Amino acid sequence: MSIAPAFAQLLRRFRSDNGLTQERLAELSDLSIEAVKTLESGRRRHPRPATVEQLAAALALDDAEGDQLRKAARRTKIGKAPSLGVRRQLPPPITDFTGRSQHLDTLIELLEKPDRESPGIVVSAIGGMGGIGKTTLAVQAAHQVAEIFRDGQLYLNLRGASPDPVSTEQALDTLLEALGLAPAAAADDLSFTAGRYRTALAGRSILLMLDDAASVEQIVPLLPGTAGAVVIVTSRSPLATLPGARRLALDVLTESEALDLLGEVVGADKVAAERSAAIEVVQYCGLLPLAIRIAAGYAGTSPLSALAARLGDTDGISDVLTGPHGEVRRILSLSLDRLAGSDRRGDQDAATAFPVLALFDGDHFPLRAAAAVLGRSLDDTEDLLDRLFDACLLESPAIHQYRMHDLVREIGRALAITKLSEHDRQELKLRELACYSSVLWRHTELLTRADPYGSRAQRWSEGAEDLADPTQMTGWLEAELPNLRRLVHSSTDDEALRLLAVRIALGMSSLAVALMRFAEARSALTAIALLPIELPAEMEIGRLYHTALMCSSLGLTQECLDWLRRATAVARERGGPEQLARCLLDLGQVLGQTGRPDEGMPYAEEGRALLDQVAGGSRFLQAAQLITGMLAGQLGDLDRQREIFDDLLTRLPGTEERGRDASHLGTMAQSLRTSGRHHKALEVLRIALVEVRELGFEVLEAQALIELASIHLDLHDFPPALEAIEAGLRIASRYPAENREAPLLKLLGDVLAATGEPTEARKAWEQAIVRYDREADPRASEVRKLLSAD
Repeated sequence: MSIAPAFAQLLRRFRSDNGLTQERLAELSDLSIEAVKTLESGRRRHPRPATVEQLAAALALDDAEGDQLRKAARRTKIGKAPSLGVRRQLPPPITDFTGRSQHLDTLIELLEKPDRESPGIVVSAIGGMGGIGKTTLAVQAAHQVAEIFRDGQLYLNLRGASPDPVSTEQALDTLLEALGLAPAAAADDLSFTAGRYRTALAGRSILLMLDDAASVEQIVPLLPGTAGAVVIVTSRSPLATLPGARRLALDVLTESEALDLLGEVVGADKVAAERSAAIEVVQYCGLLPLAIRIAAGYAGTSPLSALAARLGDTDGISDVLTGPHGEVRRILSLSLDRLAGSDRRGDQDAATAFPVLALFDGDHFPLRAAAAVLGRSLDDTEDLLDRLFDACLLESPAIHQYRMHDLVREIGRALAITKLSEHDRQELKLRELACYSSVLWRHTELLTRADPYGSRAQRWSEGAEDLADPTQMTGWLEAELPNLRRLVHSSTDDEALRLLAVRIALGMSSLAVALMRFAEARSALTAIALLPIELPAEMEIGRLYHTALMCSSLGLTQECLDWLRRATAVARERGGPEQLARCLLDLGQVLGQTGRPDEGMPYAEEGRALLDQVAGGSRFLQAAQLITGMLAGQLGDLDRQREIFDDLLTRLPGTEERGRDASHLGTMAQSLRTSGRHHKALEVLRIALVEVRELGFEVLEAQALIELASIHLDLHDFPPALEAIEAGLRIASRYPAENREAPLLKLLGDVLAATGEPTEARKAWEQAIVRYDREADPRASEVRKLLSAD
């Protein structure tokens, strides 16, 4: 069993010191007995402040004790954590894990075994039974061995039991993103993408949990090809043909294990005092862990004999709650009936809300979205969700995040179909979309003065006016990226939802820049980029232009060019000079990056000329100068490059957008170096390094160090080149997802080869190839040529 969190331990201690039973504390604090038990079990780690005050008063705590209880309950503010490249995505383990000791030991032994012969370990239920505890067991084992897997632990819910399982293509994209790689390009087939994924896993010590798999075909491309990465798969299907798998077939709990689990929730003393009734309860629950938890949540302060009698009475249970998994359906019905018939404030509302909440898709739903869908305040909604949590009808994987077991959600959706019309269900989906859209655009309002689509006048952020901290909002939105992408994709076929889907996708573009995380935004934008919907010119051009930007940020250059050409064509037809200028400038830059500066220069020059017609066009002037200067250098017109860059340097760095200016300086230095102006490049780069270090932008610093090492290498100045490489590698190792290690290792090999250390040079080049191959980066072929020539 896991150790309970600090709040649970503290609450139990204060209650015991005061000589109170759980029932008496519930009565004195005006809380339900289920709430007290949930808090003491540690399943709810962060109760609301009002709940803490009720408990402190009921326990007659002094000021010091009250502060101690409040501190234990305090929620850590959500902000954007720095990406250190190690993903730890496992769901939290339950605190009252009971039974399955033999299965747990077997699974841990398989995961820990150093000479693993197969990449996959399957945990499946006999006959595909839901609610038997497959995920609980897998998560418990995964947490116990997590530290062995130094490169991280990844989790993916494949939704195999749902009507719309995750496709293999979607799963690969999600896993590639988790590994810090770009998703599949539009032209990539499944085998190519799977090959990139296996290459990315090669040599990494990673634990991958694939939860609720639908079939062998769904998961085979997701398995690693070499030792080092280990996979746990859970499924209702036996997956008998999964190659190389070790199988753990779970049956229902033994009677002894089931009684232990019941005792963990309702209290071991209660089970011991009413053992015969307890046995009846767990047998009525079919010895299924999920059913036992829900039944225990239903029990409350009632004797177990009363619960057993009620479980044995099937009269009045709706037909929709019978059939497969009847034990869970019957017990869930009783829990809902109890809430619906309760005279305690809020319980009836919780019962009414249950089928509505079951309509949420995805791995979780946030408090804010639940409040929007239910049309309630955040406080009222949190109270309502807490009641469903106490009844074991909801889980809470993180603060203000909730989810339903897939079997509970199936039952809730069946209820929703009987209670809600199709129009009602569509209205709920509209509310969910509107909630996310409003938060995205409130976030944009707080971060920038720009308003290209008239979003402020149209009040796109309506409903999110209470949000004022962009840092907390960024953290919230990052956690919701999977839901944002899912909502956009699921709304494209419904005309009533398309406009909100477009707004969300456009808002995800600015979020992507704030997060420096582009894959989800690119996925959402490509889904709506050609959607048949009438839009204002600004939005029509914007959806094409920002799709191109996201592709460019992911290194998908050809896709970027295709979208930029589309955006430029629409901007010529419908746009103003500002939008056309931005499209033309970016088109010129990307053509230069693909080795076609002669094609790019006319576009860049046309875009630069258009800025004279744009009110406030000076804010784009630096980028325009930078692009034309780079293209001039590529074309060999060094006098023009010098004139442009010298003028630009009189204004860089500025004071308003220092991060952008530092990036421009780094790009300029690279252009100067490739044009042969190394000493000028050094001068510019030193200014850039001062800026990025003062700003604390380590990824930009790593890029600047790559350029610095390249300049010194070109000048045969090897000691400072080596110093820059070593400094860059120290940073890059902390941000592997940013793919700066590979070029630094390549440069290290170049320096070592030039200084007479060929063996060490080969080692560095080989390491560079491994990292380039993970990205399917064509620069790997350049390094291979160095090895073959050696």
